[in-house]
Amino acid sequence: MRKTSIVLVLILLPAALWAQGQAQAPAAAPQAPKETPAATSPATGRVAVVDFQKAIFENVEGKKAQEKLMGEVTRRQKEFEEKQKNLSEAQNKLQTQGKVLGEAVTADLNRQIEKLNTELQRMNDDAQKDLGDLQQQLLRPIADRTQKVLQTYSLESGFSVVFDVSSQASSIVYVEPVADITTEVIRRVDAEMAKSPTPPAAAAPRPAAPAIPAPKPPEPKK
Repeated sequence: MRKTSIVLVLILLPAALWAQGQAQAPAAAPQAPKETPAATSPATGRVAVVDFQKAIFENVEGKKAQEKLMGEVTRRQKEFEEKQKNLSEAQNKLQTQGKVLGEAVTADLNRQIEKLNTELQRMNDDAQKDLGDLQQQLLRPIADRTQKVLQTYSLESGFSVVFDVSSQASSIVYVEPVADITTEVIRRVDAEMAKSPTPPAAAAPRPAAPAIPAPKPPEPKK
């Protein structure tokens, strides 16, 4: 059961962060100033869609951040599995040899099992917090940069609304390929980051950008 619980933490953590940001402003283009001629041009009023999650993860810096995050996930998982193995061995010994072991040995095994259970729970809790913090540290600056690029491009192109189709809550059922601007946003993010490196994340999350989704963790070992 303990092994299952840590795996669930790693899977549900990104979902929790995604849900937390749903109340934030969507990735839509800002209104142009009234004095800007483009605001009254024939192109204004167009609608587009973007896969914001893909735009974050598939630019160059996003891939690097994803690799680093998953490296930490894998390291934590290995540490947990090693301790889980020790717990399983102690439980198996108590179950199969409990009747022939002395009271002192049995009591010692019970203490070991209780200690390992406590340590596993602590590792579980630490993983949830630390991986969430690392995710914000690595991906928040990239999400902020992607948001700014998306807004600039949408304003230039006359998009009044941009829908994010990466959310499972999206109700869009059909999109013309020409309306999907994800590839162009990724290209522009890479070009922007090549000119100016992504700044480090601030201490407090900035609410301007949509929530940061996360890559799926590796499948647990059977």
